[in-house]
Amino acid sequence: MLRWISIAVAVMGLSLGVYAVATTRQEVPVVPLARQPSVNPFGRGISALGIVEPLEKTISVAAPEAGLVMEVFVKVGDRVEAGTPLLRLDGRAIESELIRARAAVAVGESEIARWNALPRKEDVPPLEAVVAAAEARLADIEERSTKTQDAGERGAATEREVSRAAFEVRQAQAELEQAKAELERVRAGGWEPDLAITEAQLQAARAQVESLQVLIDRLTVKASRAGTVLRRDVEPGEYAAAGGNARALMILGDLSELAVRAQVDEEDIALLNRVGGEPGRPAPKAVARTRGAVVREIPETLKRIEPFARPKSDLFGTNVERVDTRVIDVVLVLEPSPEHAIYPGQALDVFIDTGVVAGVGVKLTADAPR
Repeated sequence: MLRWISIAVAVMGLSLGVYAVATTRQEVPVVPLARQPSVNPFGRGISALGIVEPLEKTISVAAPEAGLVMEVFVKVGDRVEAGTPLLRLDGRAIESELIRARAAVAVGESEIARWNALPRKEDVPPLEAVVAAAEARLADIEERSTKTQDAGERGAATEREVSRAAFEVRQAQAELEQAKAELERVRAGGWEPDLAITEAQLQAARAQVESLQVLIDRLTVKASRAGTVLRRDVEPGEYAAAGGNARALMILGDLSELAVRAQVDEEDIALLNRVGGEPGRPAPKAVARTRGAVVREIPETLKRIEPFARPKSDLFGTNVERVDTRVIDVVLVLEPSPEHAIYPGQALDVFIDTGVVAGVGVKLTADAPR
């Protein structure tokens, strides 16, 4: 009897469990996709990841040398022309050297002005007086020497006295010649070689001033060409580093015409060359597709193929993507449209029509790329 009761209880529990499961089951809702998957619209086309950039590429502005940023003249979105100042570094150390160099120029100019002012009018009369005194002394000595010689002829003076008198005459004549030479030197003004040396020193000082001015002007970073400030990563008071590892302080680019730089796998580049690389052939059809909540397709035109393969750097992020491959950059121009807000640096899915029917191979010729 107990066995049958246990069997009945077990059957009742099983029935109750089946009933509970059957009545509490809920339908799993079908969740729609957040966005449609990016599918190649062409029958057999090349797909690649593209990065938006200005057609003439962007310019990374860096500091010419390490220093403190004193002023930043532009902000993001400003339109600049070639030669427009962007920022200025601290140049006080060079400015202090410039002050000394300008003082050296003033000294050189003063030296030349002094040379041109020679002779000084107050220097000539004393020398003329010295010449007159030397002439008078010579005349007096010559007169005494004549009397001594007459006395010697009469025997009233010794030979030594006559000789001494003649020596004094020659000495007075030499003193007179020296006084006249000094007077002529002063009247002649400055010496030409002294002027040449002073002018050379002045030119060197002026060259130093120009050199320092160039260095100061170099501290004001200017735009190399017209464009728009796309990014600004510097503020006044920051220290700007220089060298290969220094970050870009600004990024400039011309937004009048945008392009997409797509990385085409080296295995697919032959198809692209076959379609659009030969003279006389029309450029292949291409389209770029945006990512995100709103997906838009933007027509493109092949601009150029850059013939240099490099390791793949821009990745889709899928776990089946090959990274041990090389790619070739293909630049495509985006057709402008006010409905599509496209920004440099944005990632787009790029699809290029190869014009090859699926299942049909491409016949290679001697001229076709292999």
